[in-house]
Amino acid sequence: MIYYGILIALLSTLFGQFFRLELAGGAILFLDLFLPALFFSWCAKLIFQKRNIWTELKKFPVFFEGLLVVAIFLVSLFIAGINMTTIEFATSGFYLFRYTFLFLFSVVVYNEYSEFLETKEHINKIKIFFLQYITFIAVGLAILGFLQLYLYPDFRAMAEKGWDPHIGRLLSTWFDPNFLGSFFSFILTLLAGIFGVYTKKYPILSFNFSQNKKNFTQFYNKKITGIFIFITLLLLIALLLTYSRSALLAFILPTFILGIIYFRGLLLSLSFAIILLLPFSPRATERITDGIHSAVSITETNSMFVPDPTARLRVENMQQGLQLAHQNFWTGIGFNTIRLHKTKNIHSSGGFDSSLLTTLVTSGIFGLIAFLFFYFRLALKLLWKSREYKNSTDSTESNTILYGATVGFLTSFIGFFAQSFFINSLYYSLFIIFIFSVTGVLLAKNKSK
Repeated sequence: MIYYGILIALLSTLFGQFFRLELAGGAILFLDLFLPALFFSWCAKLIFQKRNIWTELKKFPVFFEGLLVVAIFLVSLFIAGINMTTIEFATSGFYLFRYTFLFLFSVVVYNEYSEFLETKEHINKIKIFFLQYITFIAVGLAILGFLQLYLYPDFRAMAEKGWDPHIGRLLSTWFDPNFLGSFFSFILTLLAGIFGVYTKKYPILSFNFSQNKKNFTQFYNKKITGIFIFITLLLLIALLLTYSRSALLAFILPTFILGIIYFRGLLLSLSFAIILLLPFSPRATERITDGIHSAVSITETNSMFVPDPTARLRVENMQQGLQLAHQNFWTGIGFNTIRLHKTKNIHSSGGFDSSLLTTLVTSGIFGLIAFLFFYFRLALKLLWKSREYKNSTDSTESNTILYGATVGFLTSFIGFFAQSFFINSLYYSLFIIFIFSVTGVLLAKNKSK
């Protein structure tokens, strides 16, 4: 039951903002109701099995690090709550409620995937099915995005409801090209890690098969390669059609590193292809050129360029954030209380255009350190787990795939942390539920050896 609940929670992201109930000062998503229900169902299961809930929670490799983050966020909120009304405090505390259960979701996923009592190879296949599952969710979002781009390319009519007035950008059901692009970048990086590691050990594009292998193996490998390439191209096209520079950065950085390690020739070919194709997309060329000019205008004092409207708004946004951070350096202004300090009523008014800046402003320097420490410890745990997959005594294809996924996940940290300087992606529920769930699956231990 819990296992299928995990799959339902992730599948609900396909409906994005359609499962949204607007309230005064915020909104409730389907996940806000479903994740607490799933967590308490898991607790009820443990009680029924006469197992200690606290003992099971502590098994999650980065539980205490995550608990520290939540605790500091809570303390900052209570300190700020002294000067807040009851409604303001409840509204601000709601996102902490949401974030806490998103984190606890990763604990549930870890526990559930550690409970399978099948053979180790079968458990690995269950983990691989999970990776396939989230990949097809990404494909579903991409297809819905293509439909949206065809049927509803102009989003200016939604501006009065607080959404950004995007024109000709792929938004899908998330209504935001940057966060959607973040998700596509994340999945593409996982696929790049799997492809790089797998093809290094099992050259699926090679035709030098041993004589004892049947022709079916050759057909199967070529068939899988074709499906993989099709999905990758589909998601890459969807990513490009978001025209999100931050999402493209989150994809380029980790895949460049993976390319240097595993497929230098392919990396050069793709780079050459992108350079050749750019002139055929005036919109993409314009976005990249504007991004370069904006960066130059911001970093140079007497620059001949001026930042584009998006970059200008982000600079103003970050300047306001830095000013608040300077005034409330130690404890912050209170977790998720930024809305009370902003005058614009937009969907991004709950945070600044940077996850790290948002953390610093709302929870102070201690919150930022705890937040970074959580991801640092998570990266270390994933590094150790990748070695376990790589050095496993039963060197199977499933172990190779999971090793590749872990490598891809590790390198994706570089991408989404670089991106988090420009957008508030590490607090966006529909995106971080995938980060937390993949964490739980890849770190899950096998009971049977």
